Amino acid sequence: MKAGDGKGAVRGAAIAWWFAPAFFLAIAIFFSSQLLEMRSREGGDGEGGGARLSLKFEISRRPFLSFGFRNFLADLVWLEAVQVSGSRKMTPGDYDRLSIFLQTVINFDPRFKVPYLLGGLILGESWGHVPEAVRILEKGMENHPSDWRFPFYLGFTQYFSLGDPQEAGITMEAASRIPGSPPYLPLLASRMLVEGRNPETALALLSGMVSQETDPAREKVLRKRILDVTAERDIQMLERAVAEYRRRTESAPANLADLVREGFVRTIPPEPHGGRYLLSPDGTVRSSEMRDRLRVFRSR
Repeated sequence: MKAGDGKGAVRGAAIAWWFAPAFFLAIAIFFSSQLLEMRSREGGDGEGGGARLSLKFEISRRPFLSFGFRNFLADLVWLEAVQVSGSRKMTPGDYDRLSIFLQTVINFDPRFKVPYLLGGLILGESWGHVPEAVRILEKGMENHPSDWRFPFYLGFTQYFSLGDPQEAGITMEAASRIPGSPPYLPLLASRMLVEGRNPETALALLSGMVSQETDPAREKVLRKRILDVTAERDIQMLERAVAEYRRRTESAPANLADLVREGFVRTIPPEPHGGRYLLSPDGTVRSSEMRDRLRVFRSR
């Protein structure tokens, strides 16, 4: 056999060595996408149901199956997560898929910070996915103990999504002890611990978060929450005025304009989302633009 033939054989073996893993990886990715899409159409069967059928998720749990393509796969799945989270009106199925994608990305690349932070915020918007948001942010704290943003956003989720100002205050206080954290964090932590479920406290927290945020996607989520909390603050003020109107006049106002006309409020504040505040027959006030009121501020 000629020397050239021997070199060619070695070169061919080397190509095959690299091609085979890439080939099987491509097959795994394709079938993973198909299974995940089928799962999203069928609906979940409990926590982690979709993840069990996701080949990408299973590969992420066993790094040796990625054949050295961990960062590439993390970027690929993150692009899918961004597409899902970019929907204007996410469905429960979208949140399920996002949770699976985020867990997969984090398994592939635990040093990638953005999925923890953005994913935790977005999952926290869905009442049924708050525990997953908390777990993702806690995992971020484990992998990035020197980054104050992880306990900071965990405190945000505990306050707004779980309605637990005490635990949120403790978490925020822990964030304030990490070098590089904003100087206003101890004040926010103390206000949470003392004042609890107060819209003004929430707005102070959100204003501080927006001033520090550099990521446009996370800033968008925070600014929307500012609008929601502002509406809740206005609604509470109007409902107190309605209750005072009833106490003094022994009758119910026909509409919110009666509160202004009789001097119970100076003016009806503008609805921050661009809608209107409406008075219900039972004396409660609602926004025409918000489907539900924020749970954290409801009485227990």
